[in-house]
Amino acid sequence: MATTGSASVINNEAEPQELTVFTFWISDELFAINIANILSITQDLDSLTKTPVKSRGLTGVIDYLGQPVAVYDFAAMLGIPSTREVKEELVNLLDAREKDHVDWIDALEKSLKENVPFEKARDPNKCAFGKWYNKFTTRDEVLTEIMAKFDEPHKQIHALADELLDLRDRGELDKALEKLDLARITTLNYLKKHFNHARDQIQETLHTVVINITNDGITPVVALQIDEIHEVLNFNINDLVTLDKIGLDNIQGMDGFFQGYLRAEDNKTSCLLLDTVNLLQNIKKPVE
Repeated sequence: MATTGSASVINNEAEPQELTVFTFWISDELFAINIANILSITQDLDSLTKTPVKSRGLTGVIDYLGQPVAVYDFAAMLGIPSTREVKEELVNLLDAREKDHVDWIDALEKSLKENVPFEKARDPNKCAFGKWYNKFTTRDEVLTEIMAKFDEPHKQIHALADELLDLRDRGELDKALEKLDLARITTLNYLKKHFNHARDQIQETLHTVVINITNDGITPVVALQIDEIHEVLNFNINDLVTLDKIGLDNIQGMDGFFQGYLRAEDNKTSCLLLDTVNLLQNIKKPVE
């Protein structure tokens, strides 16, 4: 269990009240629910029953000890893309960028064999992947390590254009094609392997769960569906800052959903704390 929060009060004063929360991600934003307001957490989505009722974020109904509980996708409730949607978009982007480089090799082969202009990017920083790659960051340390491995084979792929076209222009077409064939089964395959590893890692971090929320410790109020859990963190009540003090109280879609902002000393685990008491009331607000 990770621990954050302010130092304990001394000089014979009472210890601040501890606040233990369960945290989860939506894209790169961290959110929290007070552990005292959680009845259960389940990954059993097979028991989720769809409903014809249309409501903001409603995904269906799930059974809790014989009692039906409405399940809402938390991101949809807030009107923001879910972690699953963000990561699926990233996977699709990697699919497209991998295909770009297969097409790049094919275009170079065509240029060599047919003596036609090669119009693909020769600079690795100027292809679509290079422009994206140079700006990409992630909090996923494993994915960061995987992405670092793209750099060398990606540069090697793009360096082929000048080298092989120069060989062709010097009358060494066979040598150029031989080098291209070798690059296809080595460098390009290395690059494709890294694309596969990156996609696998992105998928592995998706763990959709349903959290049954309570306010009395017994009765479920509603259930929330989230896609990427984090961990249990400890704060103290003095770490909770009201939204009006940090200018978040008037942001559309946030009003009423949160008790406040839990401020961590490292800032990395600072998060918005869900207001479970007013949750149902805010779910029922009309979508603007």
